[in-house]
Amino acid sequence: MRTKQVRPDKLDYEYELYISREYDKTKEMEYILFDFRTKKVFEYFNYRINVEPFKDIEKKELKFNVEGLSAPVLDISKSGTASFKYNFYEFKNIEYNLVLLKYGKGKISLKLKISPKNIKITGEPSKKFLEIFTHKYNVS
Repeated sequence: MRTKQVRPDKLDYEYELYISREYDKTKEMEYILFDFRTKKVFEYFNYRINVEPFKDIEKKELKFNVEGLSAPVLDISKSGTASFKYNFYEFKNIEYNLVLLKYGKGKISLKLKISPKNIKITGEPSKKFLEIFTHKYNVS
């Protein structure tokens, strides 16, 4: 008798991106935090998302290429989502072109408007591989 194969739930998005304004007490300056996380929670290891960041301040462009996951180097197992954090210190309160790539193929282009009081995303496409949040949240 065959047993029924259990398949994981299909997720709407593979990744989440949290964008928030933060303050570095050591450097005594503000920065914009780009915190990439997987929606999937891994039970045995805390994987890392391989992201290649690129910025062109003159062209007002920020680009992130999400290249996949890498296994942890630690011997201790820990459950949780995979993550990658990038601190953008050189920001100005202007509008940036934000380009998100998945394996260099899937591309999302949008506008990131940074003002003294908030961060807004405009021009989100209907098809995307990640969900974007622009509010303060608890960093784990």
